[in-house]
Amino acid sequence: MSADFTRGPVADLFSSYLVAVSLSAAAELGILEALKEQGSYSFETAEADGLDRGVVRQLLVTLSWAEVVEVADDKAVTGPLFESAYAARGYFYWMVRGCGELFSVVPEVARTEDRTGDFYTRDMRAVAVGSRLIGDTEVEPHFVELLAELDYEVIADLGCGSGQRLMGAAGRRPGVRGVGVDIAPAAVELARASVAEAGMADRVSIVTGDVRNLEPRPEFADVDLITCVFLGHDFWPKATCVAGLRKLRTAFPNARRLLLCDVVRSETLPGPDTRIFTLGFELVHALMGVYLPTREEWHQAFRESGWVCADERHFAAPPRGILFDLRPEG
Repeated sequence: MSADFTRGPVADLFSSYLVAVSLSAAAELGILEALKEQGSYSFETAEADGLDRGVVRQLLVTLSWAEVVEVADDKAVTGPLFESAYAARGYFYWMVRGCGELFSVVPEVARTEDRTGDFYTRDMRAVAVGSRLIGDTEVEPHFVELLAELDYEVIADLGCGSGQRLMGAAGRRPGVRGVGVDIAPAAVELARASVAEAGMADRVSIVTGDVRNLEPRPEFADVDLITCVFLGHDFWPKATCVAGLRKLRTAFPNARRLLLCDVVRSETLPGPDTRIFTLGFELVHALMGVYLPTREEWHQAFRESGWVCADERHFAAPPRGILFDLRPEG
């Protein structure tokens, strides 16, 4: 029996999974931040922080295989790929911490007889944190630039996650108020805590709601700008999406603009140039039974729901990300 699989490409696949796990853990434990700020991280520091020295050392040894760090006797220093890995940490955290439990039960959720009710679990707090880190690389800078050009007084963020976008918009413009909407209790709790910690509870409120089926409420009455980032695919399938987008017009009667940013489905098979996130994003949503639309399908939904797409911007990170700039028709 051949043992060729014990080294080479297939063995590397196995090791790469462990690198992803270690990178996610190092991000959550603050180890990546320490390496970023200081260039090194000692195992004595790990012990002082209440971490198990042996576990931390093995996490870093695993990362050394991928040249993210280099490990000496008593510390680790940044390696050749550290900066790239640090920049991509949100993707790994989203995948491992946010979606790890879902990946562990793929055989169960693949069986159609089991795909009823709440047939999967994700750590939505981790998903929110990972999504924020993913967006920080390119999406948020575009939002900051675009929001600076717009005239608005009350902003609503659908699927607000950690609340960072709302707080940034309100913080950069005195007098602006904001309301965040999220269906996940863990994300709502995180956002409310973040808003309170920032001392912005008098200007930013967070409410629980299903963005696909929103009804008018007092907090929405004066909203003139709506943002929705990395959540639009949850509106689908198409009939539900069209109905949900129409309801946004009644839930937010004074909204003059909807900035909807999402990752669209790829239409070709993966190859050597397939970029980070694409396979993970599409696999996760297939497992959850969530339909991912193409760019053209989005435009069809906009036309049928009474929104006019005035402009769109394309992002490299996350790959296949598009910001649709929408106005209510008529």
